[in-house]
Amino acid sequence: MSRKSKAMAVLRLSPKELTRTTWILSTMPSSQSSSLLRKLNVIYHPALVWVFRVVIGAVFIVSGFAKGIDPWGSYYKIGEYLDVWGWDIPSALVVLAAFALGSFEFVWGCLLALGCYRRVAVWLLLLMMAFMLPLTLYIVVADPVADCGCFGDFLIISNTATFLKNVVITLFLLYLAVFNSRVDGLFFPYVQWVVGGLVTLYIVIISMIGFNVQPLIDFRRFGPEVSLIPVDNDSEDDSDFEVDYEFIYEKDGRQQSFSIDNLPDSTWTFVDRKVVGGGSEELSDGFSVIADGEDIAADIISPDSEQFLVTVPDMRGVDLSYTYLLNELNTFITGRGGSMVAIVNGNDDDIEWWRDVSMASYPIYSAEPTMIKELARGRAAIVYLKDGVVEWKRTLSSISYPTVTGTPAGELLSVLDPEPTYYLYLLSITFAGIIFIIMVLDRSGRLVAWHIRYHRRSKRRWKEPNSDETQL
Repeated sequence: MSRKSKAMAVLRLSPKELTRTTWILSTMPSSQSSSLLRKLNVIYHPALVWVFRVVIGAVFIVSGFAKGIDPWGSYYKIGEYLDVWGWDIPSALVVLAAFALGSFEFVWGCLLALGCYRRVAVWLLLLMMAFMLPLTLYIVVADPVADCGCFGDFLIISNTATFLKNVVITLFLLYLAVFNSRVDGLFFPYVQWVVGGLVTLYIVIISMIGFNVQPLIDFRRFGPEVSLIPVDNDSEDDSDFEVDYEFIYEKDGRQQSFSIDNLPDSTWTFVDRKVVGGGSEELSDGFSVIADGEDIAADIISPDSEQFLVTVPDMRGVDLSYTYLLNELNTFITGRGGSMVAIVNGNDDDIEWWRDVSMASYPIYSAEPTMIKELARGRAAIVYLKDGVVEWKRTLSSISYPTVTGTPAGELLSVLDPEPTYYLYLLSITFAGIIFIIMVLDRSGRLVAWHIRYHRRSKRRWKEPNSDETQL
């Protein structure tokens, strides 16, 4: 390779890369340095950089959004890992990790796709993959959980597919680690911090609503407009598709699995239910509450009236102050000709204790925690049904006692409706609009001119006091 060819190859590098490349080449023989430059330039193309940015950025955006919009789902999934490993971590730290994981993926996925922080974004995501790649390999080999939860409840893929996905992501990120800084992004560097701040604010607001009220999008089986009335699967045509379950009970700290024909006595506490054959749980399976091996959901869900379902997945974590609120809600809904039912995760003693402390006049049933968590998020939540169809749901902590007692009865249901779709559109359109305006101003040069004028004024203000001191 001639000197002129070497010089032209070096000139294709960005100024910041030139120094690093010069040092590398100085430590190598001339023939090796020429070969390295030639190989790097063969696989480099600006369009390919943008394709990798958008593809990898989109994967992290979807993954981060699915986790961020439903922090409770991430909290439960992290808890599954901790239970498998036997780690006792304070719940506050697990909640913090759930928020941080979704926000990190979404923010840096957006910044990568937009071409912002071209070095930092790539290296931070590579650092994350340095942890996730061995973790997903362990999940494939050991199979400690059914799915990794990388896309939350939005998309459930196999553990093997998750590992292969992470391998591809890592390879693409390694390519971007070499070439990403050569291609400009959509925003000039001086305005990137504004874009990053807006992206962070957007996902944090959505996560806070998802944690304190309910997810703005419900990816689970029992979202709004879904009927909880059990589907009749007794026909002969459906006999081949019946699902076989394994029931897990606990006694004296020991868990044991039982079949539906061999359930234990009342001294055992129901823990969970798992599909072991015959099919899988789908939306068409309907809502179910298992008591002594029998599905009693048909006796609980009212098909022709209004109803409140109260969900408590962990009775040890419920706030006793909710008892006053629940009694008021029960009075309200029964006054309209409806009913209220509580579905809790607890044994007979837990239910009797709750009846004593809350003076509950509404029926209480015990159900598996997985079904309760899928129906509604939060330590305690309420689901409003109309003719057996889910209208809305929200946590009890998001409902104030004065709101229930002070709102006219005819307006209370509309006041309690969190309207998730409206607020999601409002937040998303506002966020996208602001980002678009900043991009237009940035690309038009108006922000550049403002940036220059601002720095000139700052320098002028800094010099004026110094000149006065010199005169004195």
